[in-house]
Amino acid sequence: MHVKKACYTVVLQSQLGPRAGELLLQEDAGTVSGELCLLSRRNRFSGSVLQNGKYLISGALRSRVDKEPYDAIFTVRQGRLSGGLVTRHGCWDITGVEASAASGAER
Repeated sequence: MHVKKACYTVVLQSQLGPRAGELLLQEDAGTVSGELCLLSRRNRFSGSVLQNGKYLISGALRSRVDKEPYDAIFTVRQGRLSGGLVTRHGCWDITGVEASAASGAER
């Protein structure tokens, strides 16, 4: 089975303001796993592929003081990622671009 891997440069709009980071995504036979790297911390997640380019994941964001569990649905289309993280503090938008695509496309 073909394993798809991608890395996205993302911005999460949290209650504390925008947080830049990276999302590493690995897709394999209907399941998805990876890491959301924010504030120099790597937060593992796992989930499933809802349909082509649409993912449902669960994980927790670690900070110095606590862990913030979340569920997220996001879509990847033409190298662009968009979606939302649902946390106990509300829904946070996440957007991003595929890192390999971004590096070659300077504006």
